[in-house]
Amino acid sequence: MAMIRIPLVPVLCSITRTPHRTSHRFLIRSTKNENRFSSSHANSTQRTDTTRLRRSVHFVPGDNLKFLSKSLTLGADTLILDLEDSVRDKELGRRTVRNFLDSNPCDGAERTSEILVRINPLSGSDWQKDIEATFLDADGFMVPKVESREELQMLDDFLIHLEKQEGRAVPRVLLPIATETPLAVLNIADIAKGPRVCAITWGCEDLSSELGSYGTRNQASNEYLDIFRHCRNMCLLAAKAAGVQAIDGIYQNVRDMDGFEKESMGAKYMGFDGKLTLHPNQISVLHKLFEPTKEELIEAKEIVELWEGGDGRGAVEYEGKMIDVPHYMRAKKIVARCRDSSGDATSVVTTKKKDESEQQSQTSNAAQVDHDEVFPRVCMGKYFEDLEPGLTIRHFLTRTVTESDNVFFTCLTMNPAPIHLDHELSKGNSAALSGCPNVNINAGKPLFNSMFTLALLVGMSVPEATHGTTVANLGFSEVLFPKPVYPGDTLRAETVVLDRRESKSRPTQGIVTLQHLAYNQRGEVVCKATRQALMKKNSL
Repeated sequence: MAMIRIPLVPVLCSITRTPHRTSHRFLIRSTKNENRFSSSHANSTQRTDTTRLRRSVHFVPGDNLKFLSKSLTLGADTLILDLEDSVRDKELGRRTVRNFLDSNPCDGAERTSEILVRINPLSGSDWQKDIEATFLDADGFMVPKVESREELQMLDDFLIHLEKQEGRAVPRVLLPIATETPLAVLNIADIAKGPRVCAITWGCEDLSSELGSYGTRNQASNEYLDIFRHCRNMCLLAAKAAGVQAIDGIYQNVRDMDGFEKESMGAKYMGFDGKLTLHPNQISVLHKLFEPTKEELIEAKEIVELWEGGDGRGAVEYEGKMIDVPHYMRAKKIVARCRDSSGDATSVVTTKKKDESEQQSQTSNAAQVDHDEVFPRVCMGKYFEDLEPGLTIRHFLTRTVTESDNVFFTCLTMNPAPIHLDHELSKGNSAALSGCPNVNINAGKPLFNSMFTLALLVGMSVPEATHGTTVANLGFSEVLFPKPVYPGDTLRAETVVLDRRESKSRPTQGIVTLQHLAYNQRGEVVCKATRQALMKKNSL
């Protein structure tokens, strides 16, 4: 199809935004990509961000400020601020999106979601205004109804001129919807190779309208009709052939989560990198589904280790199956996908033998219950290697102690001391403790049981210091109560690492000396306890 290039200079003259406003506070720019684009046409055709996680690519109506404001809290990998189908008043949509981006919606916090703007079709004129309004703040653009690589080249030319006017080149990516017209389907492999393309996706609603279809799915099975299944397959093949990501299309029935999960799981197994979403509830489900399962990751890692540890022969045997290069490459991609999404693939148990030995040590039952799923083990503490001498930990838990706490603990431990239970005897007790007979601030308040104070202090220290990483408490070398505690006091805790040493008899553990401090609401130390704990090493 012969393409008519739109003159660029008259269009650029309509840009009213001052070139010095760069919105650095809101954009996230990767320094390694900063120079991927230059003003030269040759460099502009390079792709960027083709390895970024795009499990969820979520649509947000561009004219709805409420939805825009909420979108950054949804956790989507990519947000599509839509200026096309969901917006009737295009000028209102552009103004709303521009104001939203200008308002620094992250309040100075780092933004984790990629932000793309879906512009209007390149066959019209609104797309130029869409880009002009959001050029300085968007990470890139979703391009609907694109039919050829030449159209993307025209868009790339336009972006190059804007970058020249701005005086800097940034890697703004393009995500075409590559199956919305019959011609697009026929050109999809070439579209995927277009300039700045990081991924391609597909859609069938506009195509069904072009074809005159009565629907897109089989009403009985809810499966796509053959022609649209063909488009889905071509999207995946074209993307992988071009070395870009493949994003599966929308699941329109946002109330049918079972159907959404089934289709998303199918997309994952086919090789899609993510999926378009319409409803916030779909995002978390999609992220979970696109994570390799524990069993999938174990198998993938074992195949990688088996292949890389082999003697160079063409194939190896794994559980009765012959494994060669394609299986190895697929396994490597699974391991990499887990590492990209969670930050560390090594945290998952890597051998089935270890799993089996752990299961044998647990009480078995007929149902073969996965105890890690029923009772997930959360480890928030620090390992031996993390507890370096001098480290100070301020604990987030605080506690206002009550008279009920004091009475219950005192009775529970069978301590009949009247200073903890007898209000009449406690009158003036604070004066005696202070050494000043005229002080009677806490008259009538029983003194808190000091063992409760000690136990509370150690308990408040657990989450950030020893939760899940301590083997045993070896004892206290010092316990002091510099100030009394009374009902109504609010306590906070702090831990200082004093010393650590290797265990002579336990190579996988070490001994750490911790000093715990409890403060009241006036900043006074009410308890100081020094103890030794046997801690796990992270090498386990």
